[in-house]
Amino acid sequence: MMFKKTVLATVVAGLAMASINAHSAGLYGMKPKVGPNAPLGYIVHDPYGNAPLTALVTLNNHKISDVTVTVHADDKDGVPITYDVGDMRLYSEGGVPIFGLYPDFNNTFTVSYSEGGEKKSAEYRFYAPDVDVGINQNQWAKAPTAEVHHVDPEFKDRLYFVNFTTATTKEAKLTHNNVTAQGAFNWDGTPAFLIYDTAGDIRWFMNPHTTHDPSHFEKAGYAMGMNVTAEGNMAWVQGQGWKEMTLMGRMISEHSLPGDFIDASHEGMPIENGNYLLRVAKKDYKRRDGKIVNTIRDHIIEVDARGELVDFWDLNEILDPMRDAALLSLDAGAVCLNIDVDKAGHQATAEDIHEAPYGDIHGVETGRNWVHVNSVDYDPEDDSIILSSRHQSAVFKITRDKKVKWILGAPRGWKGELADKVLTPVDKRGKKLNCDDARCYDTDFDYSWTSHTAYKVDEKGTLTVFDNGDGRYLEQPTFPTDKYSRAVEYKIDEDKMTVQQVWEYGKDELGYEGYSPVTSIVKYQADKDSVMTHFASAGLFGVGGGYGNLKMDETTGKVKSIITEHRYGETKPAVRIDIDSHRLFATGYRAQVIRPSEMMQ
Repeated sequence: MMFKKTVLATVVAGLAMASINAHSAGLYGMKPKVGPNAPLGYIVHDPYGNAPLTALVTLNNHKISDVTVTVHADDKDGVPITYDVGDMRLYSEGGVPIFGLYPDFNNTFTVSYSEGGEKKSAEYRFYAPDVDVGINQNQWAKAPTAEVHHVDPEFKDRLYFVNFTTATTKEAKLTHNNVTAQGAFNWDGTPAFLIYDTAGDIRWFMNPHTTHDPSHFEKAGYAMGMNVTAEGNMAWVQGQGWKEMTLMGRMISEHSLPGDFIDASHEGMPIENGNYLLRVAKKDYKRRDGKIVNTIRDHIIEVDARGELVDFWDLNEILDPMRDAALLSLDAGAVCLNIDVDKAGHQATAEDIHEAPYGDIHGVETGRNWVHVNSVDYDPEDDSIILSSRHQSAVFKITRDKKVKWILGAPRGWKGELADKVLTPVDKRGKKLNCDDARCYDTDFDYSWTSHTAYKVDEKGTLTVFDNGDGRYLEQPTFPTDKYSRAVEYKIDEDKMTVQQVWEYGKDELGYEGYSPVTSIVKYQADKDSVMTHFASAGLFGVGGGYGNLKMDETTGKVKSIITEHRYGETKPAVRIDIDSHRLFATGYRAQVIRPSEMMQ
């Protein structure tokens, strides 16, 4: 649904809400008064100040259980949201948590529950405010609207969390104290976390004013890499720390990074042992030549739930920061966060990447953005981590003892022991394919290029990767519209050191329309045996290869996010939703499937 009519709010409607606005002045001051016809207690809007499309129905000493909440659809084309609430969650929140209210609308929701052995139900009306996307570089920024192309009936209940990256007019107030190589601290942006239903309506957003402060060392930075914990909370990294919050906006924890590390972005991954893997950098790093730098997006740390450091991986020691094969093939106009309209379509020269200033600039050697890790996953079977590297156009598996187990990527430029770790492409019979050091011939197999996200699919024994497609075959194509991105699934035989491509989507189906030079995600969904893909920066270069999102006119392409979900193994999407992120003057970063019943236990 593209737009919604504003409905005049009454806030109080029916006997169930007869006393919401009533107050009494007594010994304890002004507080809401619960009237005799209210089935439970009064309602609190956005109880923690972080999630404006939530509310809390207080209990007023009622002892209830077996709670189910339904937020009803706004009209016949809308999508109701129904979820169960765990009994202990009622006490944790201090009432019945209400999630999924429509913005700028007088919502109707029903709370069903058991009390004293009797089944009861109460209907409420409650107005929720409009979406506030905060202040960013475009003073006319509005919440991105969605265009629903297709939704199969069995996917109607899907909710998609979408993370956008958007700059703020107050960014870069803070820097690190290493003036030679300050790191990535100057990248800052207004947080943009939103949840959409399959009618295209926004049903949740995070308050950008309470969760971000560009003038505060601990609160500045991009909010990125949200993942759902085993407890059903939302965890993400943001600048100099990481956070965990409930779907209702209750902040569970806010941690500073361990003292030797800086600049967390892209990934905050909860893992099976209860710890978290964060993609960070190292401050005051002494290189072998004696130069002191702040590193760029090249360290992984493991922290426990208290924020204490458990282990770390220094990729400058594990990989080769001097490998330039992939860096030389990049479009210099779109090096992820470093987007420069004046360099669009150009390739960096060897001099560019070897002599570039130190800092968050693509180039070789520690102190530059030589690896740009953008996702981290954990394999408990052998206690190893799996990394996606944009600037090496490769996926790595690295063990606990800091050894590379395999490299999924083009062989060109790898030396010594690392060259021996490059996987060999094979067909479904295990026969070696005809490949050179950058591409394979007479086959659908291809490596992933400038990839974003590489996640192990435990249920299938495979690996999903988002292949952005810049620098494909370690070169730029003659025509920019020849570029494409794809979701791809590989099967790796670690004993034989081979890799087989088993599924892809995007190359033929979307072509240049889906080309996303930066960001994006592909992730398996076990509940529906499906694969969700987010082509997060489609249209970034415009319909003709120009720079679409930086020009506010109708003659250029406009950046959008394309969300698809496929039944496993199929190439016809069960869901396709486009989100026009140009309204926010932003690109999409990632999407996730949200399951409120699992997050309300």
